[in-house]
Amino acid sequence: MSIWEYYLQYLQKICEGSYTPPAPITVEGADEMSRMMSLQKQVMEMGIPAFVRLCTEADGIEIAQSEYDAFDPDEMMRVVSAAMAQSAQQQEGEPVEAAPEESEPEREPEPERHAFEVFLDCICLDENLIAYLIDVLKREDWATFYKLSQITTRMDLDPREFLIWFGNKELYADSEDERACAVLMDACFERLREEGETELLAALLSGDQKTFEIFRTQAPELVHVPAATYEWYEQNYLERLYPVRCFMRAQGVKFPKIS
Repeated sequence: MSIWEYYLQYLQKICEGSYTPPAPITVEGADEMSRMMSLQKQVMEMGIPAFVRLCTEADGIEIAQSEYDAFDPDEMMRVVSAAMAQSAQQQEGEPVEAAPEESEPEREPEPERHAFEVFLDCICLDENLIAYLIDVLKREDWATFYKLSQITTRMDLDPREFLIWFGNKELYADSEDERACAVLMDACFERLREEGETELLAALLSGDQKTFEIFRTQAPELVHVPAATYEWYEQNYLERLYPVRCFMRAQGVKFPKIS
């Protein structure tokens, strides 16, 4: 196995809760999202090779120093390519569902999606790809970002424009509801981060409806907002990629603000 394969294997097992990482790695949280947030911050600080070395040595697995010396971040591009190819094959192989006997009301056609939204949809196919994108953005490895955008969207997307767009996404929203929801929920989540409420934050970002319905009756930002229902939150925040931005911010990605 390569360093990348060991990294992905240990990352998944730790986030699932099926593996206890060796010291000094400490993972907090009762669910997968909160463990992911806690773990990724530490991995980004120590580096992937050091993380793999800690885990493999704790498990009695010997990896030659030459493997660490030959570690290439671009190897992840091959993992991305394989994931995208597999996803495309699965979609091509899916059977076409028969049309329902009773006619359904026609839905309005969805607006054309922004290229950056398509890019993020592809990245969100696998949580490991999100972690990889975070690493690329924090290192400001723009050459790798271009490769990643070419693989996922077949376009050359500018990483600086991506950061500006994603960091200010609510300003480009088509509805006032989305803008208001993004501002309010970002304020809620920033407060929760400052208060160290990582498990509650993770549950809300994962879309747990019961947690949100309780939270909205207690959060000072939401108690006087009648529109703040779960459907409002789901349609204007969860489905609009804002949880990904929130997660990236928590991991140290810097988004420039438009003044």
